[in-house]
Amino acid sequence: MIAFRNITFLIILIFSIPTFGDTENLSNNLSIKALKQSETDLELAILLSQQSVVADPKNAKAWAIAGKIYLLNKDFPSAERFYEKAKSIDSSLEDVKELESLINSEKKEE
Repeated sequence: MIAFRNITFLIILIFSIPTFGDTENLSNNLSIKALKQSETDLELAILLSQQSVVADPKNAKAWAIAGKIYLLNKDFPSAERFYEKAKSIDSSLEDVKELESLINSEKKEE
């Protein structure tokens, strides 16, 4: 089932790139879908967030949203890794600051 989802979203991603023409826009759209999907299906949300950073590796917002989704999945090392990447791209972005705050909150609770 997971392999089928991976293949399906890869196909969607590949065929969407020429349609959108703007990889940042595609990346943001995938990130938003991932965030919405995280409310019901974390596996699918992670897949979408991975697609978003592949679509535009320089999109700090995509990295930050992916980090939030990993945090929801209790995968703290991945959340921190995605945060560090987002921060290295644009540390002033509100999504990056929010992820930093969420990670710090989780560390305090441990």
